[in-house]
Amino acid sequence: MDRLIYFWGRECPHCAKLHPVVEDASKEIAQPIEQLEVWHSAENAQLMESYSKQVESSCGSGLGVPTLYNEKTGKAICGDRLSKENIIDWANER
Repeated sequence: MDRLIYFWGRECPHCAKLHPVVEDASKEIAQPIEQLEVWHSAENAQLMESYSKQVESSCGSGLGVPTLYNEKTGKAICGDRLSKENIIDWANER
């Protein structure tokens, strides 16, 4: 199963701002968004690193949080100014 992943950092103020938006969006899509903390989990950070080329291509910069990644489409969206609608559209891409 291809996952929808929200990569975030525990002390990241931008991530804290985006958390409720991600949670609201997750309630309105067929597949839940898996939330993976990357600043204190080497395993999660390594997974995020494995998507670095796709994230950089989609977001136009290096790896950072908050980042959402769609394993099915290989597309990412980044930043704390995402709306619930942005996230739902990203999640529903085929």
